[in-house]
Amino acid sequence: MARTDLVGLLTGIGSSPIDPTIAMTPRQAALQRGAQYGQGFRRSVGALTGADTRTTGEVLQKKLSGLNPESVQDQQQIIELVSQVDPARAMALQTQFNVENKARQLDANERYKVVGNNVLDITTGEYLPPPKGAGKEGYTVLKFYDAEKGANVVQFVDKANPSIVLREEIDTKDAGRQSATLLRIQSSNLDKSNEAGKEAIEANAVADRLEKAAAEGMTGGVLAQGEEFIKSILGSEDETTLLRKAADRLRVSRAVANLPVGPASDKDVALVLGGELSSTADPKTVANYVRGIAKLAKAERDFYSTQNAWLDTYKGDIGGFSSYLEKEQLEKQLGHSSIVAAEKRLAAVNYDPAALAFFEQKFGFDYMDAKRKLDRANKTLATLKREDF
Repeated sequence: MARTDLVGLLTGIGSSPIDPTIAMTPRQAALQRGAQYGQGFRRSVGALTGADTRTTGEVLQKKLSGLNPESVQDQQQIIELVSQVDPARAMALQTQFNVENKARQLDANERYKVVGNNVLDITTGEYLPPPKGAGKEGYTVLKFYDAEKGANVVQFVDKANPSIVLREEIDTKDAGRQSATLLRIQSSNLDKSNEAGKEAIEANAVADRLEKAAAEGMTGGVLAQGEEFIKSILGSEDETTLLRKAADRLRVSRAVANLPVGPASDKDVALVLGGELSSTADPKTVANYVRGIAKLAKAERDFYSTQNAWLDTYKGDIGGFSSYLEKEQLEKQLGHSSIVAAEKRLAAVNYDPAALAFFEQKFGFDYMDAKRKLDRANKTLATLKREDF
């Protein structure tokens, strides 16, 4: 399949019919193509804006050169970059990507042939081993391009219950590309996990110092409040700024979305999520605020390390991970002693709407909605056979 001509789409000039990269090694060819369409993008910026785009072009070139037009994950980023300078060409790219993705789906359909109750890989002449656990009705073979995985897949599903996937095969021609992508994801996750872990340790150390100073100040006459209290203890405005930046970043981190709400939530964490530290906060509240930063950093560390463990366990397949996180969050949320006691009272009145409304007002979440989401998460994990992670 021909590679998408990004240079032509971005500049309006078609590529030469003779590809000079043919004589190059794959790595040299990749570097050459990245440089070409990065330069083309810079020319396009200049043509559209009339500006000196040497600096802007270099930034865009760096962004584009790291993206693969054949990767579904990268295609959207490429389109967004192109749309900043030429929406019409961005639409052309979107159309081109759609055509190529459909062609990949056709590749998957042409590669595998169902012969009786077996599946023949016509590229190797070998039959795929039958799946285990099929019901009496046997199984059906589905062949399609999975945009989330960025690869052609073949699924064996139970005929009696098509929601049960007995086995899944990834097209061998996509396996190498997927492995490289997985390596990048896990490497990035490891860096983020390590950084968040370091941040948690440092924030806890600061919180220890603040709590000690707060306790001493109660009898020693320390009058500073809010950030002034932090500065008076740390002796450095830089450290105070770092704490503020950490709080700002952690409020919108992916880990925050997986924290339980209601009585199962943490008061220190709630202080950080509530916004910037008040200038009039007393020393004890300041110490609790920094402790909340440490707890959020730890949650972020755990998020990325857990995602890597999931990818290892399921050989790079992220499917079901969000359901697993939701299940963990809701089980903790609904398992709190006060929620369990309130649930018994709700059951006693047959989940009366007025009682449910009072529950939501008191605990901050919709009980019936939380139960539905937990049930859905458990069903998804059971269908994927990943409930025991």
